[in-house]
Amino acid sequence: MQLKNDLQGRQMLDETVLNYYKAHGNRFVKRFLYSEDEEWGWWYSHYLVDRKHVIRYGIGQDRQAWVGGVELGIGAHYFGAAEFWSSEDFWRFGNQATTEEVERNLALLDEFLGYK
Repeated sequence: MQLKNDLQGRQMLDETVLNYYKAHGNRFVKRFLYSEDEEWGWWYSHYLVDRKHVIRYGIGQDRQAWVGGVELGIGAHYFGAAEFWSSEDFWRFGNQATTEEVERNLALLDEFLGYK
């Protein structure tokens, strides 16, 4: 399902993330913050996963197309896959703003974190 940076899209993103972690080990996940970058028109949902990993998932527009992506919190900053993994593995992540892509990206993040 297509996600946009509106209330329905944000709720669908939260539901997708929560359901993913419930289905994959019934792991603890809590959304703790919404934020947005008004200049670029992106919004983010921030999550605590397994009480030790912080991630944020963003949805925005690029050239009239809805795009999204996951970032890993390290210290006080968030980093995309090219920074926290490798440039080769970065290309495995998708940037479509769909619930299917969110699940795919979370599975790749699990692989990086050693859950798979």
